[in-house]
Amino acid sequence: MKKLMSVTANLYDPSLLKNLVEKLATQHIDMGYHKAIVPQQCKAIETSSTQAYVMGTFDLSIKGIHTEEQLSVPFTSCFLFTCTKEKYGLFNLEWGSSLS
Repeated sequence: MKKLMSVTANLYDPSLLKNLVEKLATQHIDMGYHKAIVPQQCKAIETSSTQAYVMGTFDLSIKGIHTEEQLSVPFTSCFLFTCTKEKYGLFNLEWGSSLS
């Protein structure tokens, strides 16, 4: 019997997380990294990271021919978001990763 399964993550407050990451990416602190002496083929890059706790639910749905099961599992996870910036540029979000 073939079953179809879908998983959806729903965040409790996605706007709070969005604001946190946007604030990280738009900060205008210049730590002087662009004055660093590096080999000619390399670039000095400034990094900025923040840790954020995210809460929500994982919603699982399994559909069979005659049955359908649904399950909602709450979660709290910590994520690390990192932005990088080249000389005189803006910060760009490079990656986010779960720490759990």
